[in-house]
Amino acid sequence: MNKNEKDLEQISTTDKLKAFKTLKDAGLRVEMSSSGVPTVICASAGDMSKDLKNVRKILKDLRYNGSFGVRAPRKGDQIMNEEIPKDPEEAAISDSESEDNAIPA
Repeated sequence: MNKNEKDLEQISTTDKLKAFKTLKDAGLRVEMSSSGVPTVICASAGDMSKDLKNVRKILKDLRYNGSFGVRAPRKGDQIMNEEIPKDPEEAAISDSESEDNAIPA
């Protein structure tokens, strides 16, 4: 068995975590799937091919030979995005509104 075959069989958890951290540091939304594979979540389904090329380049520079995933957002992901205000002023307004509606103790 040559060295390359052995390397592909023995991809450690540390390598996966390193790939996860590198993708996250690159500004991508990343999650670890249930099997421990780093998966990038695209902004929309149309962006998948662009993000796939970007992820391949990042992981190639890292010399990561393991599995990775790229997926479109799920409905649950979109709901989370809608709840997060993009503007800091909107966040402050929503916080003050919730304080106004609070029941005094």
